[in-house]
Amino acid sequence: MKASDFPPNYTIQENVALADFTNIKIGGPADYLSVVTDQKIFVDLYRHCLAIGLRFLALGDGTNVFFSEGGFHGLVAIIKFDNTNIVAKNAVVAEAGASLEQILALCIENGLTGFEFTAGIPGTIGGAVYGNAGAYGSNVGALLTRAKILTASGEIIFVEHDFFKFSYRHSDLKVNPAIVLQAELQLAKGDAARIKSECDEIIAMRRMKLPPPDTLTAGSWFKNIKDDQGNATAAALYLDAIGARKMSVGDAAVHEKHANIFYNKGNATATDMLTLQQILQERVYRQFGVMLEREVMYVE
Repeated sequence: MKASDFPPNYTIQENVALADFTNIKIGGPADYLSVVTDQKIFVDLYRHCLAIGLRFLALGDGTNVFFSEGGFHGLVAIIKFDNTNIVAKNAVVAEAGASLEQILALCIENGLTGFEFTAGIPGTIGGAVYGNAGAYGSNVGALLTRAKILTASGEIIFVEHDFFKFSYRHSDLKVNPAIVLQAELQLAKGDAARIKSECDEIIAMRRMKLPPPDTLTAGSWFKNIKDDQGNATAAALYLDAIGARKMSVGDAAVHEKHANIFYNKGNATATDMLTLQQILQERVYRQFGVMLEREVMYVE
């Protein structure tokens, strides 16, 4: 099948390097790729792929994902529909492609508080709901009240908060696949100047402890460890204890500023990253009896 075999209202490219669509710049070619700026066209494209039996993957900004050297056999749809609006009772409705930065700017402009923890975090709201993104004790799942999703069977439905079964860096979408099309977040009225000041402080803190923004990274590689009472221990503490900083396999390396940040020096492969991951997991397990779990999504 060729790109020209798709209906003419879809813009389809063939054999596109997925490294160009991930922040860590790792990934082989997608058989087909489409950048989609309209929600209805996205749904139609998904249903078309479903009807012809073509594997389909929705991707946002590619900030928390890397692909195998073999790429993706199927179609990758880059979500770029990103309308955001304030609705009644201090809520924000945002399409899946809206960036966290974009939503935060809307909150600051309208004096809405509760979203400050996302300051400096890259990515889109669709991906943030999928992985229940969070920081500083807060998370997106706690704010989400309602969402519009596309089910695996191609049905559009509206679901409430409990549908997602949110937990630490997890939603039920990882178990029962569906695609977020739109999310509604409940916020509270606050002082715009104070909100802006808090965001600036968070961004300053992140800059102090994290690599520069242009680093080729997918963010925190491993999940933090939670005990039975829900108390968290940073994965970086275990990694620092085994001397993980500056370790590398090929061009896959642990950043000197943070033991839980893997990055691409320039020509790293997925195999390099997974090998480095395994080495660190084994060393932490031998010393502490703790098996670290990857947070970054890997697709092959």
